[in-house]
Amino acid sequence: MSSPPASPAPPPPVAADTQDAPRDPFDTPLFHRLLGLIEKQNETIEEQKATMDEQKKTLKEHGTKLDALVKDAQKDDQPYDDEAQPLRSEQLWSGVYEIASAKMKEEAEEWKGLMDVSLVFIAIFLAVLTAFLVPAAQALSPTPNGAGSNSTSPPPPLPPKSDQNVCAFYYLSLIMAMCNAVLCVLGRQWVGKMLSRPVGKTHKERTMRHEARKNLAYGWIKPLVAVLYWSLLLSIGLFIAGLLYQLRNLSTSFDQTAPILETTWGIGILLAALIVATVAATTIHAIRFESSPFEGNLSKFVVRILQRLEERWEWIKKWRVSVHSEGLEGVEALFKTSMELIAEANDPKLLDRVAPSFSYDAWLLFGEGSIEVLARAYDRLMASDTSTRVRETVKAQISRFAKKCREYPGWAQSRLKVNDLRDFLHDRYPISSNFPAWATIFSLQENNEDLRKIGALPADECVAELLCTYDQDRQLGDRFKIFKEAVIRCNSLVRDGNENDVMQILSHVDRLSVVGSFMRVPDLCFYSPDDFLRFLVRDRRTDILLHVNEFLKDPPSNVSHQNVSYILNALFSPAFPLPLPLGIDFSPIIAFVSHRPHWSSWDRVSDSLTLYLSQCDLTILSDSTSVLRFLQLCVDTEFRDEDGDLYETTDEARTRARDILNICLPNLTQLPPSCPSSPSPSLACALLDSPSLIEEPSEPSRAVVESLMAQRTQATSRRFSTSSVHIEMTTLA
Repeated sequence: MSSPPASPAPPPPVAADTQDAPRDPFDTPLFHRLLGLIEKQNETIEEQKATMDEQKKTLKEHGTKLDALVKDAQKDDQPYDDEAQPLRSEQLWSGVYEIASAKMKEEAEEWKGLMDVSLVFIAIFLAVLTAFLVPAAQALSPTPNGAGSNSTSPPPPLPPKSDQNVCAFYYLSLIMAMCNAVLCVLGRQWVGKMLSRPVGKTHKERTMRHEARKNLAYGWIKPLVAVLYWSLLLSIGLFIAGLLYQLRNLSTSFDQTAPILETTWGIGILLAALIVATVAATTIHAIRFESSPFEGNLSKFVVRILQRLEERWEWIKKWRVSVHSEGLEGVEALFKTSMELIAEANDPKLLDRVAPSFSYDAWLLFGEGSIEVLARAYDRLMASDTSTRVRETVKAQISRFAKKCREYPGWAQSRLKVNDLRDFLHDRYPISSNFPAWATIFSLQENNEDLRKIGALPADECVAELLCTYDQDRQLGDRFKIFKEAVIRCNSLVRDGNENDVMQILSHVDRLSVVGSFMRVPDLCFYSPDDFLRFLVRDRRTDILLHVNEFLKDPPSNVSHQNVSYILNALFSPAFPLPLPLGIDFSPIIAFVSHRPHWSSWDRVSDSLTLYLSQCDLTILSDSTSVLRFLQLCVDTEFRDEDGDLYETTDEARTRARDILNICLPNLTQLPPSCPSSPSPSLACALLDSPSLIEEPSEPSRAVVESLMAQRTQATSRRFSTSSVHIEMTTLA
């Protein structure tokens, strides 16, 4: 036997070094390399963070600069900020002072030019006058008799009276011309004083002193200019009179007639008379016509006298009038002065400085009675030569005024009752341009307080609430204009294809409330409300139809039959056929249509209602008399309105109405009299009362027969109401 194989020898045991520490598993080259990469990544991230911070700072600076550029580019199209105290704004008064100075300078230059021309003309005229005066004066002097004359000689005899008259004319003309020259010199000095800078610490004080000086100076300088004009004419007239008088004396001083001198004198008289007649004619023309180009100081004086004869004299005057700039009277004077100077501004650049102070609430406080001044200032600020920013500022004033009215409604309401500001705003700001502002203004009228909250809403919400404003069971004030403008706005949006905008407006209110408001508002007098109404009822036609039906069950006193017809016309549009629910009693609508038919909706409504009557259970109808009347109108081929125009009924509607009438009449059975406490007539009673309106039975249409057969299966006989008749739907086949 062989011996078993020897097993392998086990490996020798490894001697453990108890003195060595345990080895770190992360202390590897790969891990150290990973740590180095992470450190580099962190350094890169820090650098990127610093770079991004710099980029963020740069972008922020660029954004700020871009905002500044955008703001600077749009500033000319944006309104100026509202002035908290416009009458105390130094910017306003600095611009107003320059306007006043420019206007005064223009008038002063005109006066100075007139005086300079007068001085030049007087100098030439005096030279000519002196040439005629010297010989006339010599003619009055005595002729010397010789050298032996002494002081003891008697005085010379009195010269002829004719020579004295000629000399008097010349001397008076000379004196008048010299006085005119003196007045011209004084006038130039006074005009120069008007152009000097008034004393004052602020522009407001200087402006008021300037205006006070101007008003005082006008009382002297304007009459002075008139005196200069007429004194110069009088001086020339005296000279011509003396010249013609001297010529007449010369022509008659001979023993025979001097025809040449006589003719010359006659021509002179004729020319002088022609000039006088021309002056008189132009003066009368200026008195007769207000816009005459010949208007002068004389015509103004005569017109003023004529006007005073028609008015009562005002005797209450103060001897001395001081310049007021404080207190209520002073503030009113400040406002009126500022508006007058704005209206007279010639430099459009100055209006940029005064436009922020143009305020309607300031006018309510201090401008009562000066609506014409306010209108002139508005027209000047809105002129074509002003900047866009000025015009936008004026347009924004109505919103700021409305905000002030909402804050102080009692004050605004009391002030608006006694002035014409509402009419002024209505003529210059269309309601459609700012519905919230106008809602606030309308809220100041009686019974319109609910519009005040509407005026505080955004534009779309405001329009939506205005559409519902008549859906209230109380007495309302005059708000028809703003409601009509809201409807026209929505109507225009639908017609222009902006249905999303109208949808956004209607999303703020319930459409049933809009329909209810439509049915209560006074008749809308514009041509095509159907565009908006069709859009209004398009998505909720059934709900709106039921709402109209419920509304007509007990309509209020202010129901608008025309507007209800417009709504029915939109509901029964042929483009969107509306099947009427057969289980609903539409007697209110049938009663309305039968008693208030409208040409715009008759054909559509009659077609839909006859279809409904041919299919519904007639026993559910509560007003059978109106149903009968409606069916009679449908079958009447001569149904016309008050103007004689024929109502158009479709052939299908007329056939259905005739079939209903013809089928119901033969199946009437008399019942015992009902209790007198139930007097409401049924459809059968109405048919029995008017048998002549039912035509001979003809073959009924299939739809009507099927409908009536369906009713027969429900009940063999049925009572319409507590009337004395009974309809038995039998033997139809």
